[in-house]
Amino acid sequence: MSTIYRQSLKGIDEIAFKSGGLPLRLMSYLLVVDGDASVDQLVSRHQNLPSMQAVLQGLCSQGFIEVSGVAANVVDIGQMRVSNGANFSAPAQTQPTLQQSNNNFAYSPQLSGQQYAAPANAFPDLDNYKNSMIRDVSALLGADAAPVVNKIQVCRTRDDLFSTMMGIKKIITIYTNRDAAEKFGSRYAVLSS
Repeated sequence: MSTIYRQSLKGIDEIAFKSGGLPLRLMSYLLVVDGDASVDQLVSRHQNLPSMQAVLQGLCSQGFIEVSGVAANVVDIGQMRVSNGANFSAPAQTQPTLQQSNNNFAYSPQLSGQQYAAPANAFPDLDNYKNSMIRDVSALLGADAAPVVNKIQVCRTRDDLFSTMMGIKKIITIYTNRDAAEKFGSRYAVLSS
């Protein structure tokens, strides 16, 4: 029986934002971890990556990957990733931030509880979009949303928030599915203008 690893939220964050400073040679190992292949299968598929088992154990001990099962007892991580069962079809129980009409999402501004001195070129609804994005990310990622929420909170301009949103789309694609990521991205497409 061979261990099967999947990328942890820290690993997904590293891929999307390169925030953990993982060296490029170790990033190659992180990128081959798919949550389906066992260590033995990864070794045979990627013979150009030496010491696969030892490096994967190191990535696991540093929190970039986590054990999802063994080859003889594969765990379906698709259903386990969102611990609170939230998805776009079942919005969070908090106040809705986006209203759907004719399959288009319209932004409903919410007041921010925390203000800061905005730069002169600031997007007037930046705090409202940040709060909305935090609620959506929390609904999608559940208890694992904290590192992503921190990235949203530090955004000071529309460009920062748009760049962060693009990274979050990658995380949602890996963590949940591509459709959820596309819906998330379309909700905040206005940030690109």
